[in-house]
Amino acid sequence: MSKRWLITSIIAATFSVSFLAGCAKNNKLSPQPEQGHVVQDSNKQGEAKPEAGAELLVWESKGPELDYLKAISASFEKEYGVKVKVEVVPAIDSVKKLTTDGPAGIGADVFSAPHDQLGNAVTAGLVLQNDVFNESARNEFMSSAIDGVSYKGVLYGFPTAIDTYALFYNKKLMEKAPKTYEEIVKFAETYNDPKNKKFAFMWDVRQLYQSYSFFAGYGGYVFGKNGTDATDIGLNSTKAIEGAKFFQSLKNILPLNVNDINDNIITGLFQEGKTAAVINGPWLMSGLSKVNFEYGVAPLPLLPNGEHPQSFSGIRGLYVNSYTKYPVAAKLFASYATSKENLINRFKMTTQLPPRKDLMNDPIIKNDANASAFLEQANYSTPMPSIPEMGNVWVPAGAALASIWNDNGDPATVLNNAVEQIKTAMKTKK
Repeated sequence: MSKRWLITSIIAATFSVSFLAGCAKNNKLSPQPEQGHVVQDSNKQGEAKPEAGAELLVWESKGPELDYLKAISASFEKEYGVKVKVEVVPAIDSVKKLTTDGPAGIGADVFSAPHDQLGNAVTAGLVLQNDVFNESARNEFMSSAIDGVSYKGVLYGFPTAIDTYALFYNKKLMEKAPKTYEEIVKFAETYNDPKNKKFAFMWDVRQLYQSYSFFAGYGGYVFGKNGTDATDIGLNSTKAIEGAKFFQSLKNILPLNVNDINDNIITGLFQEGKTAAVINGPWLMSGLSKVNFEYGVAPLPLLPNGEHPQSFSGIRGLYVNSYTKYPVAAKLFASYATSKENLINRFKMTTQLPPRKDLMNDPIIKNDANASAFLEQANYSTPMPSIPEMGNVWVPAGAALASIWNDNGDPATVLNNAVEQIKTAMKTKK
């Protein structure tokens, strides 16, 4: 998930929840079609054949991912005899656009979307189940990727890429990547110089997206059942509170209030060579092309409990419009575009990480140290919940993080209050 995509998704979440829910409630002409009703025995992809005369329309964001789908469309047409037209529709807008275009019969047969919009799409009856993958194929993808494009245990999407964050470190200041947070704390004791804005470690403290790794590494979670059960909020669980206490302890090595730790400040200090290590995503690399030091990327350090921090991840995927006239051809195309061979080509064209376990040891990944580090962290990642209720979480959680950090608030009290606010917001929007 690009930085722009992340921020836009979070801002759009609250809006899109009520918008789509309203459409689904009022749109009596667009009931949820029977899932998987056309592809017979489609676990055997090789036996599925596209409908006679099938033609497909595909939506994808502008950029290298669009170039990839255009290239894939040409080879798919050559192999299956199905014409494919690719149009530019930003992935973050595709579900919203399909709400009107789908029932009208002018929507894309296959569309790209971030996984956190899947819940809205399913609720509005816009997406067909992915019944192409068989169990062996499921095992070829990272579990976080499969979870991300599934909703309430049903697989819908075809994963194309996974985004998460990891640890960037300045090799001039840190000879090697820290393996544990204890190493970072120890390093900070001799390196920190707040008057000169020199810090061992920084991250965007008040953003749940980045700080979630501390909570989840201790067993905390947002929603139960892999993020699908809105009645089970785990942000104030005993384990989450334990994670919050460690999170709070890190203020000893980052003695700033949250307003002074925003992304621009963090990036600027790292680029200036003052901050030794930061948490950030792959999009930071484009801003480091002119720095006067060598940097490295590593998985997040182990927590004091010996566990890997579980970062939030975003899953890019392709989905099949439930109103398509050609569901077999559409599913074949989505499956074709996410095959092992074609995701290698996608990585070459986009540098976006392929979420396949069988590519982690491929030379094209192993020879790219940064890609390997992000993929290793992705193995410990948790997809952001895609249910509509997630839109009620960001603001109360961010306020709770700020209170714990700035005001030294009692983690249990603060998190209990935040969860009550989330529950109230969910009841209000029902």
